[in-house]
Amino acid sequence: MKKTPLIETLPPVQRRRFMKMLGLALAAPAVPLGVRQAARALAVGEARAAEMEDQEPIYFIEINLRDQWDFGHVFVAPGLATEQNLIRGSDGRKCAMYFMPEELLPRANNVFLTPLAIPLDPHLDTIAMIETCEIGIGQIHGHEASNALRSPGRSPVGGPGRMSMAANEPVPYAPGNDDHFSSTPTPASLHNHWMRQLDPNLRSGVTFKGIGRDHTAYHFGAGLPGAELDRIQSRDSLFNAFPDKLEDFNVLPTPQQANALLQVLTAADSRFLDKYGYIESVDPIHRTNLEGSRNLLYVGEPKLISLPLSEQEVAYWSEGVPDQVTAKPKANIWEQCAWAFKLISNDLVRTFSIEFDYIDWHDERPEDIMDTLAMQTVLPLARLIESLKIAGIYDRTLIALYTLDSGRSPAANSSGSEGKCGLMLAGGMIKGGYYGDVGVDGPDGNGHRYYYRSPDPATGAPTPKVTDNSNRLSGAHVWKTVMKALKIPDDVADQFPDVQGVPHLPWILKA
Repeated sequence: MKKTPLIETLPPVQRRRFMKMLGLALAAPAVPLGVRQAARALAVGEARAAEMEDQEPIYFIEINLRDQWDFGHVFVAPGLATEQNLIRGSDGRKCAMYFMPEELLPRANNVFLTPLAIPLDPHLDTIAMIETCEIGIGQIHGHEASNALRSPGRSPVGGPGRMSMAANEPVPYAPGNDDHFSSTPTPASLHNHWMRQLDPNLRSGVTFKGIGRDHTAYHFGAGLPGAELDRIQSRDSLFNAFPDKLEDFNVLPTPQQANALLQVLTAADSRFLDKYGYIESVDPIHRTNLEGSRNLLYVGEPKLISLPLSEQEVAYWSEGVPDQVTAKPKANIWEQCAWAFKLISNDLVRTFSIEFDYIDWHDERPEDIMDTLAMQTVLPLARLIESLKIAGIYDRTLIALYTLDSGRSPAANSSGSEGKCGLMLAGGMIKGGYYGDVGVDGPDGNGHRYYYRSPDPATGAPTPKVTDNSNRLSGAHVWKTVMKALKIPDDVADQFPDVQGVPHLPWILKA
């Protein structure tokens, strides 16, 4: 006999809330895939359940790092990691990478971890790094608030369809914030637009303007409806925008109803469970998993969601992370990651952008500067990934770390506009690894001349060596890849002239 979907037994006024709560509960990591699929099919019918799998929200956390951020003490390029005669030091053309080859931890897919990056070790299968992306064009040794990876085709020149990227920013034009023009929306803005097209009642995403100098990160909606992020400039403004609230996460209003649904699941015929690869008769932990799901269907009293961090939360997120150094501190990077997690994991926003700077250091790069940048990268990222995994949404969350000012060559005295432009992507949809290469090409002054090998857009294999800024991975390929990871439809992502027809990078995404 055909089963009536559970949702049809509820009064119409309760169905929307039931669907939201069902999605939250079944996304938890303790719910096995088969139980999730079976519960959805029994709750809403098989056809609607299949649609729900395809329409689960994708979350986006964008981390914009300024002042020529260098990932050199996180993942070390294979060419540098294996160079036995590397001249290390903080001046001239010496390499500002201070770990010896025997201190590095080789891992799969060309990853060499420094000791400072060990907290990322459990998550390496979902973290990718490319340091040979398209170089910045800021007038002051590469400083810019836009970046080709975030808005391909951005330029100092306007024109038809090309609008000012700075128009909606609270920080006015200042040296280092070139007034670039573009027709390509930045990733967080396009994601915000698309999420709000799918759900018109969804609250706008947020960018926290956390850079302590007059620098900023441009967020450009390209005129798309619902694209512009809420730009928040202080802790108090953020807390006022998201006041404390009680949230009821119960899928079913009483423990009795939770029991009833579990009885339905337990009694589901084997052919139905077999369809989803989950047969009770051959799975000895089936009933244990069902019993564990009871507490996800009815979790008890409503939960208080409060954005200010408790003492325990501060201790967890801040441990070992160096503070922001600026005359006008806004928020440490660990604080912004903690707020992003709270808002994302409670589905209060789908898009959250972090903006952060450490220090603009020129002419030399001592070891403590490189260590600080590494710890400010590694520790918040590792804790963000851990927290998203516990919340059961890491597979549906993309984290993108952009170095807006491009980077520098590995040489200690490099002051930008040369060498590297770094990108890190993390999330359940990402294939981990270090793509491309940087290494020693020959002597130069008191150190080295360095080579750069970008990954081939089609295969990911390193391309031939160059020693100048040519042959970098185009920002259009990176941008299209981020859109693909965010499940933004191809026709939506391909409507902008500077990315039309450009393929994404297939080797960095899981099938």
